[in-house]
Amino acid sequence: MCSRGDGPQVSPADAALAEIERGIDGLRGCASAGLPEGSTRVLLRSAFTLRNQLDSAITELVGCLDQAIQAHHDGDPTTSCAAWLSDQLKLASGAAHSQVRLARQLRALPDTAAAFASGALSAQHATAVARTVDRVVLGGGQGQVAESMLLVEARTRNPYDLLMWGRHLRHRLNPAELADEEEQEHEKRWLNLSRRGDGSYDLEGHYDAEDGTMLKVAIDGVLGPRARDDRRSPAQRRADGLSEITRRCLDSGQLPVRGGQRPHITITATLETLRGDPGSPAAELDWGFPISGEALRRIACDAELTPILLSRNGDPLHVGRTKRTATPRLRRALAERDRHCVWPGCDRPPDWCAGHHQQLWVRGGSTDIDQMALLCSVHHRKAHRGYRLERMPDGRLEVVPPLPGGPVFGPAIHSPPPPAA
Repeated sequence: MCSRGDGPQVSPADAALAEIERGIDGLRGCASAGLPEGSTRVLLRSAFTLRNQLDSAITELVGCLDQAIQAHHDGDPTTSCAAWLSDQLKLASGAAHSQVRLARQLRALPDTAAAFASGALSAQHATAVARTVDRVVLGGGQGQVAESMLLVEARTRNPYDLLMWGRHLRHRLNPAELADEEEQEHEKRWLNLSRRGDGSYDLEGHYDAEDGTMLKVAIDGVLGPRARDDRRSPAQRRADGLSEITRRCLDSGQLPVRGGQRPHITITATLETLRGDPGSPAAELDWGFPISGEALRRIACDAELTPILLSRNGDPLHVGRTKRTATPRLRRALAERDRHCVWPGCDRPPDWCAGHHQQLWVRGGSTDIDQMALLCSVHHRKAHRGYRLERMPDGRLEVVPPLPGGPVFGPAIHSPPPPAA
């Protein structure tokens, strides 16, 4: 305990916290005082240095608690310092373990600990140095040499750049060690694809740097630059990009054969549903999940159709041959004529597009070049939501939106359904 004159005794902890609180109040006062820009810059620089020093002191306290718990609880994970930080201070589990790990690592890195304590390093810089030195030592290198080099680089690099520079250093010292870490990271890969009750899917996972970068490049490649009229969020664009990659992979016909045929999706529907007759049943996706007739007609624009004649009790009586899609020769002709998606302002190439029937095939639309057009997946979906393309006298195509409140029967450029009998 300590005291000031004849006043009440104040503990060191209370005194330290009081000093910190006064400093915080002082900074808030400066923020509300409207300091000149130059003074604010100088103050921020000094405040960040002090914050580094405070983080260093907190890390030392975490180290003290960690040592005390280890001495009394024989390594019981439920009573560890990280568990206490997570439970009592509401830190995320990963953040709590990182805090304890840094406190332990700094005991063997006196130069890094001193730079951290002086405010020259942030907690993120200290973590990058400690992590890199650990891996260097694991690979048989000299930790002190690596630490010295990292501290020099930390003066001019942000924490991420420092960590990346450390990977180059590790490769120079021991290429095999870095390769081992990459293999360990690859072993952590996972992907979950779970179907929800409404038929939609949740996708989550983790990839290593190589596979993750490959996926990102592929998605960016199929998306291309954002068009001016593209209202999708970045997350929606990424989702559409992955769907486009999947569709093109299935369309390529290069996937391994399973069950005697190439992988594909299957939709089962009645002729009435395909025509859009009133009262017709929903179509079924992959032998079970019901989907709308609108979705059926959109997908059927560029799909193979196999007619099957059923008896009254549902037994197949006759299976017709698959037909209706554009032949390879017709696809080449469409690509040569349209060159890209015909939607005004869209330049997505032919292999990103479906062969769109301007009149439903089931209603007599023919699979001829003058009755078809190339539409990418984004604008193909719009066409089946009632939008239509109208050719102007000068040959230009203009987008005509659906009538407000009017019924949408697939694309507005298709023939409407026949009146109910």
